[in-house]
Amino acid sequence: MKLPARSGDFAVTVAVRLMVAAFGLAALLVPLPGFTTPSAVLAVFALPLPIVVALRPDSGWVAALLSIAVAEWVITSLFEGTSPAALTVAFGILLYLLHASASFAAALPVTRRVEPGLLIHAVVRLLAVIAVSLLLMVLALSAPSRPGSIGLAAAGSVGAMGVVTLLVVLLRRRPAD
Repeated sequence: MKLPARSGDFAVTVAVRLMVAAFGLAALLVPLPGFTTPSAVLAVFALPLPIVVALRPDSGWVAALLSIAVAEWVITSLFEGTSPAALTVAFGILLYLLHASASFAAALPVTRRVEPGLLIHAVVRLLAVIAVSLLLMVLALSAPSRPGSIGLAAAGSVGAMGVVTLLVVLLRRRPAD
């Protein structure tokens, strides 16, 4: 038996889906320094994708949008050179927010009451991942940048071990019942 949707619940769903569309549009536009590179053509043809992803966040269109945004970034970098560190960090955060908000939108029930605690937990989790990522980025950018530097090699090794450990922990977790 389906419960009737309440206007407040539908508003939450619409707000999350609008966030997905906004993050998707930003991920397409951030890599463009202007419309002078071949990646601009890719961006113009991909402009409808954020809306498609917002309407179908549980589909393969999310991966397509992320792939196109990264392809734009690579093409722009080839023609314009590397981007400033702050823009690179912003682009990475946008890709994460797009992926996480699309996942949340796909799991969000449209016709059921959404508890405020669930929304708060989702936002806190997003902010925690971004905060840890920014901290690691600052540490990586402040490490000595000479090729062959022991500090840089150690930081890379510790980071790689941390990622592997996190993946093992996540893969060994039991799904919630």
